[in-house]
Amino acid sequence: MSLYRPFYNGKYGVVDLTSLSAYTVDLPWEACQDHIGGAAMMPGCFRSTRATASSSDGTAHGEFRPASALLVGRSAPPVNDHLCHVPFMLRSGPELKFSGLDALVIRGAAKEPCALSVGRGQVRALVVPELPGKPVPELLQLLRRSAPGFRASIVSGPSADNNSPFASASIGGHGSFDKVGLAARMAAKNLKAVLFNGIEGLPFREDHPALSKATQKILCDSGALAADGFVPVLKKLADGSEAAGALRGKLGRNRACYHCPCPCMTYAAPGKPGPEKEGVLLMDHAGWAALSRKSEDALPLLKKCMGLGLDPCAVGNALREDRPLREAMNAVEALAQAGASMDEEDYPSAPGIDSRTYRLFGGGSRRLLP
Repeated sequence: MSLYRPFYNGKYGVVDLTSLSAYTVDLPWEACQDHIGGAAMMPGCFRSTRATASSSDGTAHGEFRPASALLVGRSAPPVNDHLCHVPFMLRSGPELKFSGLDALVIRGAAKEPCALSVGRGQVRALVVPELPGKPVPELLQLLRRSAPGFRASIVSGPSADNNSPFASASIGGHGSFDKVGLAARMAAKNLKAVLFNGIEGLPFREDHPALSKATQKILCDSGALAADGFVPVLKKLADGSEAAGALRGKLGRNRACYHCPCPCMTYAAPGKPGPEKEGVLLMDHAGWAALSRKSEDALPLLKKCMGLGLDPCAVGNALREDRPLREAMNAVEALAQAGASMDEEDYPSAPGIDSRTYRLFGGGSRRLLP
């Protein structure tokens, strides 16, 4: 059991948004040993809180092993009737761990827009009525005034507030792999953000640095980490080489998830790469491919998608090709609305998510246009 203890806090949080109350539940060490990873452990968290797989509740779980710094969101989106998983990258998983919890179960729905602040092994619900409708960067600024000090966040943008079928939850302001309606579930719960204030840390074993290096060597020797950055991964997609060509002269520093030895993301900016704050973090390879196939101005369109909380893959598939930037920006704004008034001739029906993506995201798809 000593092998598992350093990677677990031994408890998870349960939030009832209806009453804006929260409590913690002890997590048996046996569960950590018998169910490795968040997706395997989540059903137990559901059962122990009397939530069912068909309920509207959701869980999030963060693992902390080399090259596994994911937070997995599990929910039943309003647009379908089965459970879906969404992987969140960057620092999300470790920050949940460092916040003192191993998992978070979110139940019910709030009467007013709210955010959850996770830190020091506790969860606090904050009523934040001014958040809906705000672009993601402005929303994050407001959250830093209401809950200063958070180091990672999952937020939903104005697209979710407008019930857009293209809405996607975002890791801070960077977008995400949410293609199964988690943002819609957050909107249905009146939940605008989950904030992680990871200041606790975990008591690693003394030999953890050696174990970490050994794991990285195994990964490197396997050949799976031969290429660094966004472009090598992008080129593995269908038409990926053409999408990579649209980034020529625009790429900056590569980035990896926390504790991962393989950078698969890259900052990019129009023209000569500048400071990171002026660029866009390229993380969604399929989303970039979809946007760059439709427009030479894919970078500003991607930044717009991130600000509105839109899935760039769905937007790219839905946009027409013959549009100057201003018209394309207006089209993106329209896609952030509920969609009931969209003209199908103007926005041809986009294809659904392919079967490989369906498997990667734990099942669960949605029509991209009503």
